Amino acid sequence: MATIDWEQFNENFQYYDKETIQEVIKDFFEESEQRMANLEQNIANCDFEKLAFNAHSLKSVVGNFMAPKPYELTRKLEEMAKQKSSDDIHVVFVDLKQQIFELMAELREYLSTN
Repeated sequence: MATIDWEQFNENFQYYDKETIQEVIKDFFEESEQRMANLEQNIANCDFEKLAFNAHSLKSVVGNFMAPKPYELTRKLEEMAKQKSSDDIHVVFVDLKQQIFELMAELREYLSTN
């Protein structure tokens, strides 16, 4: 199953030229490793304030790509951080890492065909 809702993706980026879309995707690739490392460090340190901020930031970026599963997981991580709840937080983070990996694979495919 696709990570990205391509109909919504195309609607979201309908007013952007090809180069701008490619640049947005490439920026996401460049930032993703550090973003995920920050989340992992925030979880390890039980730094819920930074975790909420970093999850919210990633949620905004993922939202641009119309990827409902990663979006929902970042929303959930943000909410857990706001509630200072560490129950199952590692499970959510592992699921998020997998979804980000799948999102990036789909975006790479998109770049190779557009």
